[in-house]
Amino acid sequence: MNEETKKVSKLPLWLIIFTTFAVMASGFLLFPSDDGQRDRLLSILGTNNRGILLNPVLSMADMPLSDQQGEAWMWQQQVPKWRLLLPFVGDCEDACRDFLYTSRQVHIRLDKKTQRVQRVFLNLGAPLDDEMNAYLKREHPYLTVVRGDLETFKAFIGPTNAQWSAHTPRLVLVDQQGVAMMFYTPEHNGSDLLGDLKHLIKYSPEL
Repeated sequence: MNEETKKVSKLPLWLIIFTTFAVMASGFLLFPSDDGQRDRLLSILGTNNRGILLNPVLSMADMPLSDQQGEAWMWQQQVPKWRLLLPFVGDCEDACRDFLYTSRQVHIRLDKKTQRVQRVFLNLGAPLDDEMNAYLKREHPYLTVVRGDLETFKAFIGPTNAQWSAHTPRLVLVDQQGVAMMFYTPEHNGSDLLGDLKHLIKYSPEL
């Protein structure tokens, strides 16, 4: 075997090593270990994302939540997934139902990747009445419903650039580690959300 043949025969091994290293490096970048690395990640994503980067990012573990039966719903105890958080107060009227519809359609269009994403409806008002519960069960059977305190949520999200209020709805994208990192307004469409989710799912490992 001559030298040229030896070089060619070794090429696949080097390609395998390089590919393995690249995958490991991308995983490291997508799961930063400190705030500085997370800021750099958000800066990189900011060149491609369609949603608005949340500044500063928030750990959802710091927001006390409960299920509809009043039992504690701990974000950090949930199966790691990308989550679409929909915080609303009072009656779920047009803007609320539009966000629910858009998020449902986006979830469906993820096809085989639907299991990587969960939709979470955060009720910050009075307990949902029978009509609303029936609507959610009928139109959004896979939606997770949790409860939170309105004033606590205001203080939680107030320091960010989301400008959330009961009259300015936002859909918040939360990463697999429970960090709220991006948000969407009614001006965004389903394609914006779908594009970001596909990108993030593609470059993040399934935990």
